[in-house]
Amino acid sequence: MSVLPHPVAATPALVLRTWPSGETSVVASLLTRDHGYVRVIAKGARAGRSSLRPLVQPGRLVEAELTLRPDRQLQYLRGGQLLLDPLTVSRGLERTTFLLAAVELIDRCRPSGEREEDLFALCRAFLEVLSSSAPGDEAYRFYAFELSLLALQGLTPVLCSCAACGLGEVAAGGAGLRFSPAAGGVVCADCVARGAGRDGRDLDGEVLGALRLLAAGPDGAPDGVPRGRRIQRELGIQLHRFLSFHLPEYRLPAALDLLRAGRAGGPLPGVDADPEDPE
Repeated sequence: MSVLPHPVAATPALVLRTWPSGETSVVASLLTRDHGYVRVIAKGARAGRSSLRPLVQPGRLVEAELTLRPDRQLQYLRGGQLLLDPLTVSRGLERTTFLLAAVELIDRCRPSGEREEDLFALCRAFLEVLSSSAPGDEAYRFYAFELSLLALQGLTPVLCSCAACGLGEVAAGGAGLRFSPAAGGVVCADCVARGAGRDGRDLDGEVLGALRLLAAGPDGAPDGVPRGRRIQRELGIQLHRFLSFHLPEYRLPAALDLLRAGRAGGPLPGVDADPEDPE
């Protein structure tokens, strides 16, 4: 048996999910900058004074020191340091919810191979933006992140021209528009009249304008995005339907149920189920 020490690597990593292991340990899935998706076991991390405990909280960006043995599916987390916790400044319900929802999407719908490095960069940008966002901006940051995740998968929705006929620029103030997952984006009124985009949902100018602004990426300021409970809700529904159609691994993040439970009465913007879709 070899007595040589196992190689240890240090890399920035986003904590995606954790599971208890034994009496005091934790198994965690990490998205790392340098080594892609890695699962680690943090021995004794559930003990009150463990130095590993802050390193296995979902949604945190950490510098992880871990073993890298190709013969093991589960590596050892040896140490590290906390780099960024978006909940340090505020642990409000919406910030917590949308952070955990984004982490869940990453874990379920992450691209593989060479795009993992780009995914880590996207995730880091989202955490940095969320950390500095004003209260009330969290939903818009999350929707921008969803659009960026689609772009990374090569599934950017068509938002400026008609996804059905491809002709001309679709005016944000136009009537009779639909947002069709099957067509791949906005369908103009003429194509809708000819029967295109039947799977889609009616799309008004304010929501289309918001989608165009948010498609700039997670670091784009949401200042110009139209506000209001109806617009938030429509953005959430439209993106949920698009993601459901194009990403087989996708499902509505369970973390969003926190908002349903945390608010009493009235529809929840951007999270409530589509009345035309009982899901």
